[in-house]
Amino acid sequence: MKEGFKTLIIDPQGTEKLIKPRQTFEANKKIPIIDEASMMAHLIEARKIYREMEVGQREATVDLKTPYPDLPAYVWLNTDDHLGSVLTDYESFMRDFNTVKNRPNFYLISNGDEVDNFMITAGKAVTGVYENPLNPQQQALMFQKMFKGMDDLDKIIAFSFGNHNQWLRGAGYKFENTWLQDFKAPVLNCGGVVTIKYGSQEYKVAISHMHWGSSKLNPTNACKRMLEHDYPEADIIFLGHTHQKEVLHFNRAGKDHVGVIGGTYKTSDEFGSEHGYGSCRGNIGGITLAIFPDTKKIVPFYSIQEAEEDLLLRLEVKDKHETLHKPISK
Repeated sequence: MKEGFKTLIIDPQGTEKLIKPRQTFEANKKIPIIDEASMMAHLIEARKIYREMEVGQREATVDLKTPYPDLPAYVWLNTDDHLGSVLTDYESFMRDFNTVKNRPNFYLISNGDEVDNFMITAGKAVTGVYENPLNPQQQALMFQKMFKGMDDLDKIIAFSFGNHNQWLRGAGYKFENTWLQDFKAPVLNCGGVVTIKYGSQEYKVAISHMHWGSSKLNPTNACKRMLEHDYPEADIIFLGHTHQKEVLHFNRAGKDHVGVIGGTYKTSDEFGSEHGYGSCRGNIGGITLAIFPDTKKIVPFYSIQEAEEDLLLRLEVKDKHETLHKPISK
């Protein structure tokens, strides 16, 4: 018999076969413990901590207290400023920004991409880095200081999110948790609804930086899809991202709605033109909505200058009316 082999009888006739036993060894290998109950408890606790630390929310309510409560409030629907880019129209942006900051009854909803924020991790969009004289941190610091001044005046109704802002997540940070944490204004970090209470009226504004259904031929198509599928209670639907500009007053099931695609202040977008998205000529941001305190009424203005003219005219009429009816002193 060969060394190391054993004999195995394989049939009733006693036929033998040589086999070599399987070699074995003993080792103290660690056996993993999969405790699904403990793991699930850990996940539930982690989710609870995550949600408690989040700045973002999906719903908010803002009660406007204007200097002239008998006049409309003017809400600047701002989006896609792209501060930090050499392709942004800063003169137009600062003109509109300062109008809201300095005029009574003017307020702001900001719908993302306030900063250009290009990073070397941005994939095919990385060429945008060479259009930014300020690095992402400098852009965010400038944005934070400018908009915090507006926030301190109680001029900001709400923030949303932007895809350029969210590139920060590639480094493990969230834009809203990093740069908006100390703001008073609510942050709809995944979009949502803000209810504006003004006088005896309530206006529900559905906000998202983007939504499916975008169309070059029918820009506010995405607003209608967002209304129908997500926020049927909304009076106003406000989207950005596409750098198009359109405002539409439409009716659904007997209820009036206003859809807004907010335009952009990045009016020389070479990337967009080169990739067939079209130019941004005529799409300068600044759509402003006048909302009224005593009756449910929304009046859109295509530019903030038109809204400002409306306010100044109303103030002039108000002043003359008060002067005319002022008691004559004896």
